[in-house]
Amino acid sequence: MRVLVTAVPHASHLNIVIPYAQALQNAGHEVCVGTAPGGEQIVTAAGLTVVTFGEPTPLSLRNWKEHGLLPDQEVREAFADALGLSPAERDYWDVFYQYYAFNARFFLQREPREDIDGLVAFGRAWQPDLVLWDAWFPLGGVVARACGAPHARLLIGPDYSGWAHEVFAGRGGPARATVGENPLVEALRPVADRYGLDVDDDLVLGGLALDPIPAERRLTAHAPVRPVRWITYNGGAVKPSWLHARPERPRVALTLGLSVRLWQRGGDPRLPKLIEALDDQDVEVVALCTGEQLARIPRLPGNVRPVDYVPLTELLPTCSAVIHHGSSGAFMSSVAAGVPQLVVHTGESIRMIFSGEGEDISVSNADRDADSWLTAGYVAERGAGEPLDHQTQSVAEIRSRISAVLHGSAYTKAAGELRREWRARPGPADVIPELEKLSGVDG
Repeated sequence: MRVLVTAVPHASHLNIVIPYAQALQNAGHEVCVGTAPGGEQIVTAAGLTVVTFGEPTPLSLRNWKEHGLLPDQEVREAFADALGLSPAERDYWDVFYQYYAFNARFFLQREPREDIDGLVAFGRAWQPDLVLWDAWFPLGGVVARACGAPHARLLIGPDYSGWAHEVFAGRGGPARATVGENPLVEALRPVADRYGLDVDDDLVLGGLALDPIPAERRLTAHAPVRPVRWITYNGGAVKPSWLHARPERPRVALTLGLSVRLWQRGGDPRLPKLIEALDDQDVEVVALCTGEQLARIPRLPGNVRPVDYVPLTELLPTCSAVIHHGSSGAFMSSVAAGVPQLVVHTGESIRMIFSGEGEDISVSNADRDADSWLTAGYVAERGAGEPLDHQTQSVAEIRSRISAVLHGSAYTKAAGELRREWRARPGPADVIPELEKLSGVDG
């Protein structure tokens, strides 16, 4: 079987889809990863072949604004009202409209572009039997349809696009009449038209979605889904000497993600209270933070080890607890390690507010991750951790929650149960027979 795997060219996306590509390659299938410029080194370091075309498009607010890509808050709100969304659904919609649809527009530009059209041309020339695509990279569906291959989505978190597609199918009439079409469909249509493709359910959803998120947090009701085990892949690294032996006292990992480093300046507002709450505790804190993120911290406590980067696969198994921002990657990596979790989450709505012009354009955003609603609620419901709200909780309250999770055996037991459920799911290699069936190729 010849398989093309496509994804957004960033580590936070490629690292999630690489285990599928490796499993297929290890099973004897011919695999190629297609992405936009910028992700080549990540893919080749994983022992995989990559194709990409053109030059990297600048990742800047100025460039995005010049191309009309930035989300419009009035339009976002008008859609939400026309669709009759509940308060919980508005959180899903905010992420879909401001992040997913924006990302789709970026990789589905209306005008021909070398990175887009080159990948389609490659698919037609290489003729894969199957295309697997990062669900945040809907160009993968276009490539699949353009070369006549069956295709499946690889979910890297909650299925916001599948959810939005179902909402528009069921109650999108008023929105279409007053605001417009599903933003994903609107982004897909010009590129699909260029290749003579219909924008239908198959183009948007594929024939299957491989879903590593717990079923209790699934957003779709009708999209074809296959549960799969999340595999934490962080790339290769040299193991630091301080990780060779077991820690002498409880170790706590503190991570607020990789993606935030792309745009956040002036220090992370979540860190001051978290660091202060950890100051007088008898723990070793490994803070996976850059100097820029720590800019608001006047003094690092002696029990805090700042580390720019170390793979979570190496760090988490040595930890007694982890404090993280609530992304699906940090959440599922912690589940896989069987570690109790403290999830930073606030009750505020996600809003991307842009100001300034030219090189001075800037964005302000909520002090929470897009997926933290899923993580914080699920961890608390299952007794495997607690939420932390740096906006409403005092340092003393945060310290108390950290201490409770560190020293409460019930949290450790619940985290172990989540890990057992994770292990019971089929891994990427286990679902290959189903993918072979989808492709129509016998092995």
